[in-house]
Amino acid sequence: MNLPDRLVALRQRAEPIVRDFEWTWTTAVLASLALVFFSMITMVVMPSAWMYIAEQQFGWGGPSGTGDWWLELRDAVAMGLTTGPFVTVLVLAVLMQNWRRRLRGRTGDSRPTGGYR
Repeated sequence: MNLPDRLVALRQRAEPIVRDFEWTWTTAVLASLALVFFSMITMVVMPSAWMYIAEQQFGWGGPSGTGDWWLELRDAVAMGLTTGPFVTVLVLAVLMQNWRRRLRGRTGDSRPTGGYR
């Protein structure tokens, strides 16, 4: 069995779970706590560790903006480590919501109807 066949089998197993999943207060709170811990580790701890490694191990210390390319690279990697997980969570949330809508047969405008206009 090659990789595309395995991915198809995995997707077929995941589709009923994605289609039938409903949020409860308990699952929403636990998911929020998990998201907070994920965010704190990936957006705070990892960039801080990178800055420590860059300054202590590589000798890339000092203020940026001096024209040294390694200081700019150090800051660019730190910003990528800070913003990358945030953007990834947003993109995954949109992809999962669209996948769930498609599995449930809902497409088009998602605005509620009725009520005062």
